[in-house]
Amino acid sequence: MTNQKRTENPRKFVFGNERFGGYYSPGEFEFNWADDLSRQDFEKMFSERMEALHKKGNDFAEEFFDHKSKKENLKPLSIRVKPHTKEFFKKHSILSPRDVLEMYENYNNGSEAFINSLIEDEKNLEKELVEVQEKLHNARLFRDKLNDMGSEMDISTDGDKLAKLQNEYKNTEIKQIGNESPAGKVEQDIIRDIQIYNTVDVSVYGEEYIIITVYTNAQPVLYYFKNEYPNEDISKITDKIKEYCTKNNIDFRSFEEFDL
Repeated sequence: MTNQKRTENPRKFVFGNERFGGYYSPGEFEFNWADDLSRQDFEKMFSERMEALHKKGNDFAEEFFDHKSKKENLKPLSIRVKPHTKEFFKKHSILSPRDVLEMYENYNNGSEAFINSLIEDEKNLEKELVEVQEKLHNARLFRDKLNDMGSEMDISTDGDKLAKLQNEYKNTEIKQIGNESPAGKVEQDIIRDIQIYNTVDVSVYGEEYIIITVYTNAQPVLYYFKNEYPNEDISKITDKIKEYCTKNNIDFRSFEEFDL
């Protein structure tokens, strides 16, 4: 405690900065310890803490830095540090004043090593950006492929659709219409059944099926169009049936949105 100076207050000591390497000039700090802490205990505690800090700093420096090269390259520091700056470095900064000064000197002097490190960082960032963009592109392709697979899976087979219709219309005869049935013949068959059953209502569900309802609200016949049947032919058939119903005062309804 050779640089320790006594003040008027016996519980208060002032320490010169030369104890910490002489980096700052002028400047000093004060310390007030608790009433129950003796001077001997304080000096012992202070010495132990300082030795531990020096040991940690030396161990860290030996592992990560070349002190000789730094001492050769850096000029001796002699700077004036304002009190609020000292407070910042002491309590908040993870960098020491020397670290900050080294960064400033490297930048200000435009050292070749520092500039090369910035160029290398830029190249690495550009490489990482290319890799990220490639990953994003692959992710979009994968998502689109999943969407295509999902769309294909959403198309129900004739068996799936017929099973739903049979479950919903349990007392109804289901007539399947495939490519072997010409549009003209299908149109005639449906109109004939409308006449036979004394139909009061004809309902068309998109391009999937047609069902007729009689005066007792029963639905005796349903005409299911298989997936293979051309949509153009279905449109022609429904147009003819609508025309027939209009002429004969039979209700005709068309539903575009439904779940099958």
